[in-house]
Amino acid sequence: MGRRKCVGMGRNEKRFWDERTRESRAVVDGDPRKSLFDAFVPHGIARWEPLLDHWTWKRYEDAMSRCRELATLDHPAMSEWLLVRAESLASSTIEDIHASARRVARVEARRDLFGETPPGTESEVLRNIWVTQHATELASSDTDLTVDLLCQMHMTLMGDAPISGQVRNRQVWVGSGAFGGPIEARHVAPPVEHVSALLEDLMDFVNHSDGHPLLRAAVAHAQFETIHPFADGNGRTGRALIQYMLMREGVISGSTLPVSAALTLERHRYFDTLNSYRVVCDPDDGARSKAAMPWIRMFAEAATYAAVLHDRLNKHIEALTRRWEMQARANRIRPSNAAFKLLGKLPANPVVTTSKVQELLGVNKRTAQNAVARLVDAEILVQRSAGRANRVYESSDLLDAYREASRGQLAVLTAKPEMPDTAVLPLAESVSGLLCGAANKRGGSCAHPRPRPGGTCPAGHQQQPQS
Repeated sequence: MGRRKCVGMGRNEKRFWDERTRESRAVVDGDPRKSLFDAFVPHGIARWEPLLDHWTWKRYEDAMSRCRELATLDHPAMSEWLLVRAESLASSTIEDIHASARRVARVEARRDLFGETPPGTESEVLRNIWVTQHATELASSDTDLTVDLLCQMHMTLMGDAPISGQVRNRQVWVGSGAFGGPIEARHVAPPVEHVSALLEDLMDFVNHSDGHPLLRAAVAHAQFETIHPFADGNGRTGRALIQYMLMREGVISGSTLPVSAALTLERHRYFDTLNSYRVVCDPDDGARSKAAMPWIRMFAEAATYAAVLHDRLNKHIEALTRRWEMQARANRIRPSNAAFKLLGKLPANPVVTTSKVQELLGVNKRTAQNAVARLVDAEILVQRSAGRANRVYESSDLLDAYREASRGQLAVLTAKPEMPDTAVLPLAESVSGLLCGAANKRGGSCAHPRPRPGGTCPAGHQQQPQS
């Protein structure tokens, strides 16, 4: 790749940490050494492209090839509901925000259907979904990214928190030491006085498409995480920025690439490679590209993995719809019936009420009730309660796919090539030897990882003998 002159030099800036006020400042004579720390000020990236070796470059070309193949799918948007949510739930998991995919789906349904937004971890993931959608919608509008628009994305994520949408006004760090300060932190972000200029440099880089699109997304994300422009929510906002870049650069079109679902599988390596990106050297020193290489390689791998997950998830949803159609016909539901027509709406609406069905199909209340009832009888929908005596109907198949996709489990989300069109594998069947397999409350098999001898799976089942 070509090499362009870059302005700005990566460096460590010595700072003083006042434990009493929890503030930092420039060092002055007489400051005790034990209270000093280094804050990293990154190179500017607006005029920089990393130099890639042949092996890494091939990885990026392969990843782009897989992403281009997604555009040839017959129904690329069929799994979009799941892709956005799998990406967002995985992004939250990376930040140790753990929530059940099923509960998140139900909280989202309660908000959309009944206007309720219960507090809790699931609502945090719901806001992560919104910021992912916000980023892709912004990119689809072909709008240049500005600091103000970036702050709006952050506001979408953080809701009514005091720091929402506000560029930080104090020192931040990642991975605090024993005393919870920057002195022993894994990464100390640049001091406040450098943040504004660094963000403008980042916007310059983002808005001037020049170079390999996937590589540009990798560099933009690493730079954003290094700047750490907000007091909280940087990781999730930074991964939403990846989605903006992928859409804006034409890597994906009208869809989400679940990169976070891939990154969450190697969370510690993800953090380590981002930390390696931060190097002290001259702007044009070859050490800079060398330091960035571990993260750049990991991103190429994650993008490739995400593209395969995207493809397999789409195929899985297509197989599910075929199975539903067979179940419907077996229950004497004709294609002209409202219940049959509802099947095509389920991939984007896995949790519905009769009122929602009325809206989706444009039918009266009685027709909607009959449609839902017939799909319940066909075991395609299951009735659940959703608080305040509200009844909802959900597709367990789709919510299981949501859970597994957010974990990035490729083997689970695919059907065997030789499988006939008249059936679809249960999610866990293709990896049954790796999963618990105990009977669960719904009459199915537990899909949690198989416990070790003498242990239990996350659902509390003891180890089952393998068949």
